[in-house]
Amino acid sequence: MKRLIRLCLGLVLMIGICGLVFAAGSGEKAGPKKSGIVIGFSNAGMGDSWRQFLVANFNAEVAKHPEIAKTYITNADEKPEKQLADIDDLLVKKIDALIVYPTVADAIIPAIEKVYARGIPVIVFGGNIATDKLTCLVTQDLQEFGRAQAKWLAEELKGKGKIVLLSGIAGNTTAEDRLAGAKAVFAQYPNIQILDHQYCDWSPPKAKSIMEAMIQAFPQIDGIWADSGLESWPALQAPKEANRPLVPTTGDQLNGYTKFLVANKVRGYAYPMTTQLSGEAVKQALMAAMGQKVEKKVSIKVTGYGPDQIQQLTKPDLSDWWWIGDDQMPAQFLPKL
Repeated sequence: MKRLIRLCLGLVLMIGICGLVFAAGSGEKAGPKKSGIVIGFSNAGMGDSWRQFLVANFNAEVAKHPEIAKTYITNADEKPEKQLADIDDLLVKKIDALIVYPTVADAIIPAIEKVYARGIPVIVFGGNIATDKLTCLVTQDLQEFGRAQAKWLAEELKGKGKIVLLSGIAGNTTAEDRLAGAKAVFAQYPNIQILDHQYCDWSPPKAKSIMEAMIQAFPQIDGIWADSGLESWPALQAPKEANRPLVPTTGDQLNGYTKFLVANKVRGYAYPMTTQLSGEAVKQALMAAMGQKVEKKVSIKVTGYGPDQIQQLTKPDLSDWWWIGDDQMPAQFLPKL
């Protein structure tokens, strides 16, 4: 009889252990919460105004949800090793969900997978990442980013003309995806000639220097495709200073770029790299922590701004480093730039 009891107790213990292992391995948070939820946000860095708008959108979204009792935000200063340590620190704080904006995606994967294995929902946002051991990836279609810009420019030029292309950092996923999308569109326009393509590292001084060389090399430039306002804004300054015509350009929602367009009455197109990714990540983290169904991948739909919308959205009296369109939140959350 005693032996039978011991066998039964042993079986119950084994079943319990197996259940814990299964729960941890599945990445599903056991015992969903309805209130008092704690969310950790491991941010890659705060070194530019775009990142500040990310945090602003995060905080504005959190404020909409009384179920969230507390949040912790860390700043990795663009250092993968610090982000790994930040995530460990957030785990100590007994978070119910983790949001990650990676510094270098591949370097952060082990930490993401570790948290997921503990049954804590992990929401990653930004570009693609080479693991499926996460709860949800919130992203923006970066090839569509380049396609939309190129389509506008091609139509603006009525399908013909000589153009130059300016990209961010060579080999960077964001820059290469945008470029691939743009080239796919331009390939459909045989009368559009690409004179040159250069990487500018998303550096305004470098973009201006490259454009100065381009206007010396090419007597006729009819349009500029740039994947960011960090390039198109200084790229327009170069021909203005050289008394060359200001031509149609593409960029993003950087206020400095759109202010230049408005002030100089030049046509352009702004396709946002939206900082609302962080707000969507909050929504997905909350749903996961509450035990609700979350899709493995959520892609935010973005609409570009043509000349008329740029005229309406541009903030002439605000900083060049403001991000138009992403400022639709209560004033107390807006960055102080």
